[in-house]
Amino acid sequence: MSRKSPLTSWVIALVVIMSMILSACAPSVATAPAATQASSGSTEATNPPASDATGGSGEMTEVGTPRSETLIVQTFDGKVDVPDNFNPLNASYVLWRGLRELAWGYLWEMDTATGQSYPELAAEMPKILDDQHTQFQVSLKKGIYWSDGVEFTADDVIYTLDTYFAGKGKLTYWGIPAITGYVKSYKKIDNYTVEIETTHPAYDFVTTMGVYTWGSLFNILPKHVFEKVEDLSTFKNPNPVTLGAYTLKSFDPNGQWHLWQRRDDWQRSSTGWMGQPAPKYILYKNFGDEQTRTLAFIKNQYDVDTFMSPDGIAAGKKQNPLIKSFSPVMPYHDMGDACSYGILMNNQKAPLDNPNVRWALALSLDLKSVGFNSMNGEFRASALPMPDTQITHPAFFAPLEQWLKDFKLEDGYQPWDPNFAADMVKKMTDAGADPSTLPTGDNVTKSYGMGWWKYDPAEAEKLMATAGYKKGADGFYAGPDGKTWEVELVIPSDWNKVMQRVGFSIADSWNKAGFKTNARQVDNGEFGKVQNTNSLLTTMVNWTPSCVFNTNYVQNWRSITKDNLKPVDSNEEIVGNNMRVTDEKIFAQIVEAGSMDQSTPEFLQTGQEIIKGMLSQMFYINMMNIPTTIPTNDTYWTNFPKADNAYSVPYTWWSSFKKILVTIKPTGK
Repeated sequence: MSRKSPLTSWVIALVVIMSMILSACAPSVATAPAATQASSGSTEATNPPASDATGGSGEMTEVGTPRSETLIVQTFDGKVDVPDNFNPLNASYVLWRGLRELAWGYLWEMDTATGQSYPELAAEMPKILDDQHTQFQVSLKKGIYWSDGVEFTADDVIYTLDTYFAGKGKLTYWGIPAITGYVKSYKKIDNYTVEIETTHPAYDFVTTMGVYTWGSLFNILPKHVFEKVEDLSTFKNPNPVTLGAYTLKSFDPNGQWHLWQRRDDWQRSSTGWMGQPAPKYILYKNFGDEQTRTLAFIKNQYDVDTFMSPDGIAAGKKQNPLIKSFSPVMPYHDMGDACSYGILMNNQKAPLDNPNVRWALALSLDLKSVGFNSMNGEFRASALPMPDTQITHPAFFAPLEQWLKDFKLEDGYQPWDPNFAADMVKKMTDAGADPSTLPTGDNVTKSYGMGWWKYDPAEAEKLMATAGYKKGADGFYAGPDGKTWEVELVIPSDWNKVMQRVGFSIADSWNKAGFKTNARQVDNGEFGKVQNTNSLLTTMVNWTPSCVFNTNYVQNWRSITKDNLKPVDSNEEIVGNNMRVTDEKIFAQIVEAGSMDQSTPEFLQTGQEIIKGMLSQMFYINMMNIPTTIPTNDTYWTNFPKADNAYSVPYTWWSSFKKILVTIKPTGK
């Protein structure tokens, strides 16, 4: 935008001032000792002095590695509460810190540039042994070794399946109920061949037993390590033996960073066939709040950020020309994430158990203002419970466009706003945006989406009245007992600045429309607990339920079952159906779709009917594709995925990060 927002100007000014201060009093570059291995098996670490990573040959990082050999990325989850838990059978393991991305291997991986699967540990795509698509033969590559020198074989696959079934109900990784409900039987044929039978026709065998998007439901275990553990439910696996090209070198016991080192025998790893990963070391580190991160990024202290705000990116690019966004034009950021931002609601808790109340919240959300205020207009709207991408749009969005235009609520009201995108362009123009950066013609809807729900607080007030809620003298909705309904909206704290800002803007919109809303910021650990615990959830900004990466919607929605619903105020952790869908018809449709050939029109049509049911009852208020604001710094490393070279999604927290690592290049600095 040619006319900067006040926040952008403030950030840039602050960065300039702080950069001058830091330049004047920056400490000399210091080499900190790497963490040492304690006799107890845990990893201890010292608090290294901060380094001023502004260039120079021979420069060392704060964790004692050569800067020129170390790729440093901002963590997805900020600070982590369980830095020593590397057990992939545990839902609370260090999920976004390298274990999945660097250390594990999967039967089949996903080429995120094309949406096509390819063999990783498997030697080829599975052989289908019957006409019903329930029996499969899996051949494994030979010559792959765990990092401790033990060969990977079919015994590891069989042991993992045995462990999943034996630990069902006790082990907490969400892939366990999914796989044990999917696999009927299995057997070892030889050291490099297994056969697996599924409970139903499985046309998604490769993406269920391998990778669908950011990781896999099936985390293959090192049998020779895990079989010696007495209680796998409490085992932390603090010194993980790995299949991937990296091993854990050290980590911060306070959960701020994790350091990985490339295996000397990387050729024998699960990805050795792809080539040598360029960085010898990879450091996942939390650089703190947005202000601190922006300053560190400008000073080249790390290479890839995760969800930096548009204002922070603008400030960084202003000060450092080597900082780049995904695209040089609007909407500037990658929009191809499998997930989208939406509002998760406890649909079992009154008054949210009433669809009219949920619809009232949707119609009280001014998404144009939310996207403008929180994202400077750099977003794409998506009303369906999935992102609107080049893959999902022709399969689901375009076929449902007329239905959305014709759709009516029970009172006859038509909530669809087909002019959303055009109105956003006008809003940006009125705000002073550079016309050359704004979409025109068909690109308007490609940029801002096919449409969204109307912002109509008056209709919302009518819907609330049907549920017995009326506005009091203070302008906020009160129930039949006269008590104001206070809506808690849980949002991330600074560990996800973009979603945090979206959350504050939603709360502002709801408050203006008469819903007294408290936006409560939480750290990553509490965020997950709220998401998965009925007693803690009222509403929250979230992305988990809406992760549909390609036409296989069943992959994400298979867990939407009646069995996965918990009592309304239960403290028990749920293992699926995060949306709290309660409709029996939808349950049956998802089961039916799970046995369909996914290449048929009938499969897509069933998905469209499921979407209609979800929208009619507004089980989940989907809002926008995740605007993956991932700036990179080309000082030490270059050739990151960009709009004009999108060989992979640019995410450092997906398992596809391994493709980035063999593609980026050192600059020689």
